[in-house]
Amino acid sequence: MINKLISIFRDSPNSFDDQEKGEIVLLLLRRHIFTILAPLALFLLACLVPIVTGIMFYSFISAHHLLYLFYFGSSLWYMGIWMAIFYALTIYTLDTVIITDHRIIDNDQRGLFYRNVSELHSHRIQDVSTRTNGIIETFLNFGDITVQTAGSEKQFVFHQMPNPIKVKDTIMQTAATRDSGVKAL
Repeated sequence: MINKLISIFRDSPNSFDDQEKGEIVLLLLRRHIFTILAPLALFLLACLVPIVTGIMFYSFISAHHLLYLFYFGSSLWYMGIWMAIFYALTIYTLDTVIITDHRIIDNDQRGLFYRNVSELHSHRIQDVSTRTNGIIETFLNFGDITVQTAGSEKQFVFHQMPNPIKVKDTIMQTAATRDSGVKAL
């Protein structure tokens, strides 16, 4: 247990749990940074609520001796914002897609204690498509990537990934390399 905890400080970013021998990490992807910056900006705006409320109602708060109650309420407000920021950053950090020369691993973090891990071997890839929707995704170069498979799960969809064309090309190149290697055997 302790070794596993310490390993996060000494292992390279090009390794992960259950990595096969000789497997090379090609890409480690998280959703585009914009997808976390937008909620963080809203949280920062929410930090202004107690300040604005205190300025607007200062005379009422001080006249009715509610200053300590206001401070307590403000403290609860900021603690809630802090927990929401922590939650958003944790989910963003743990929700990853790892593309290796053998497979694609989708770590879908849906809550603090709920994660869904899906794996797709590159020889099962049939088609990869990308979709950018709207002006923000177009200008910031992120979108959805859909991988069609030959397995029981018909498709894998990776939402809001940066550089979707580059990722698609990497996946297709990996699939083509694995296909040529499998056919050669």
